[in-house]
Amino acid sequence: MDSFIAPHSLSDSHVLLLAYPAQSHVLALLGFAKLLASKGIAVTYVCAQHRISKLQQDHLHPSSSLGPLIRLVGLPERVPLGDVGIDEGLGSRIRIREVAKHMKDDFVQLLQKQHGDVVAAGRTQAHDFAAPSSVISDGFLHWACDVATKFQLTHYFFFPCPASTLSIMLNLPLLISQGHVPVASSAEPQLVNLPGLPPFWNKDLPDFVRQGHNEDSLHSLPRLKDCASKLIEAETILINTTYEIEANVIDALQFKDGFLQTKRQILTVGPVLPDEILNDLSLLHSLTEKQEHDTDQCLRWLNSKTARSVLYVSFGSIYIPCIEEIHELALGLEASSCAFLWVLRRPPSTSCSSFPVSNLLPEGFQSRLKNRCFIVSPWAPQLRILSHPSVAGFLTHCGWNSIFESISLGVPLIAYPQFAEQDLNCRMIVDHLRVGLELRKHENALIIGREEVEGVVKLLMEGEEGSEVKKNTAHAKDIIRRSVKKGGSSFENVQTFVRELLIQHSGCKFQT
Repeated sequence: MDSFIAPHSLSDSHVLLLAYPAQSHVLALLGFAKLLASKGIAVTYVCAQHRISKLQQDHLHPSSSLGPLIRLVGLPERVPLGDVGIDEGLGSRIRIREVAKHMKDDFVQLLQKQHGDVVAAGRTQAHDFAAPSSVISDGFLHWACDVATKFQLTHYFFFPCPASTLSIMLNLPLLISQGHVPVASSAEPQLVNLPGLPPFWNKDLPDFVRQGHNEDSLHSLPRLKDCASKLIEAETILINTTYEIEANVIDALQFKDGFLQTKRQILTVGPVLPDEILNDLSLLHSLTEKQEHDTDQCLRWLNSKTARSVLYVSFGSIYIPCIEEIHELALGLEASSCAFLWVLRRPPSTSCSSFPVSNLLPEGFQSRLKNRCFIVSPWAPQLRILSHPSVAGFLTHCGWNSIFESISLGVPLIAYPQFAEQDLNCRMIVDHLRVGLELRKHENALIIGREEVEGVVKLLMEGEEGSEVKKNTAHAKDIIRRSVKKGGSSFENVQTFVRELLIQHSGCKFQT
């Protein structure tokens, strides 16, 4: 475990930021860490060591670019990660959950060590971080609030998912009492009504509250209840969304008790994206002649395409299609006649690095399409791709990071939800915001068919429905961009929170 004291800090306010060890959560909280650092708050960013190591090595998020106000600290590994790392399909959620469970004791030890360092060293070195005043933890690490209380630190939850998912969590007791949760796999379709949300079907509830799905879920239902109980008690919840995008549900969540009308503070602070992305200060797809990595080659390929002509296809850090599904997607994309850039990861059964990713595709696929497709494996620089002027759409699994990044950059979506809260996210982008089209399976089909892929891709890229979706996406992008500028909802909420941190620091009583 690394030492807590970091050199070269100029800040007198210091917070600990604790991330849940799923890649999407890691990146969302890192974005928030950067946002706080840009406001002069020193951040010690804590997660499981394998995630910290990846951040330090990843050229998209090199530690050298984090600046002097962010320190990365890894907690020891307590769970075997497997031969190919933790992100290897839906089954990896079990391992992620186990890693998270073992983080508590190590986080306590880290705080105890920090207390010892502060007592021994004080602030004798002008550039050391001050003693921490607050803990900001992922909303799925429910135990962090009790740990913070033990050390007399103010605690805040950061919720990296949309407000609609937070509504599920805060209303979990109500959903259980109404019989909506847990959802049996054979349950009859029922409409669910929650304050601020349009009615939705019980099948669109997150898969971790459906019977028969808990084993592979982010959290089993008992663990989810623990998270919900702490979130319900919280005075302040920071959430990675924009108020104007989810205004009705956020307004409904402001009150903790329907009778007493006790108000909680919901601070929308999203999107937590780099300033150069949100303000178009630089073209992130620009390249130098010496860059020769696959990810850079894919950006070169995009440079050769005309404006708004390419579909980006990616399913995030956990979901990996099976071979049959890959074939149907490939043949549907081929039949659509559009150019596409596809981030293709090997299924766990073929995860050996010596197995060529081209072997996953139909025979002759790449030779037939030649310059019409570009395959990237296993990862791609998503923000750079979505910010590229050649990209016209994004076929996505409906993870919130991907959705929010895409809308913020004005890229419309094709929704292909897979697990967790992604069905609910799909309903938001297709039915509420109308910034995407849905890719649906035939009734009783196990996987999506090539005809459905071809049809919805053509609709987005060429059809009248696609034109309407593009207009709506451009409008949503403008709303989001305004929210992060001075006077905007997210900008002002961040300012409010930073002032609160400074007040908390002035009365800091960090101790064991």
